[in-house]
Amino acid sequence: MKYSLSWTEPAEKMLGKLPDSIAHRIYNKVEAIADNPYRTVEKCEGYSFYHQRIGRYRAILEIDDSALLVTVHKVGLRKRVYDR
Repeated sequence: MKYSLSWTEPAEKMLGKLPDSIAHRIYNKVEAIADNPYRTVEKCEGYSFYHQRIGRYRAILEIDDSALLVTVHKVGLRKRVYDR
């Protein structure tokens, strides 16, 4: 089954601030996981979120299996996207 994708407002803003070529690459990579999100994502240690690696960038995701929904919460450089 295919999952639906939802982008939070902060994630859309972060994506909009990136160069177009990188933003398209991130968007396409996140879109590609809609068929099977667990194939390429990894669990964030100590959190209920997952992350998708896209080169030096990361997308922080929440996967809701009951609603078949993947929500993108953050997008950005690896060193800046994780909360400390």
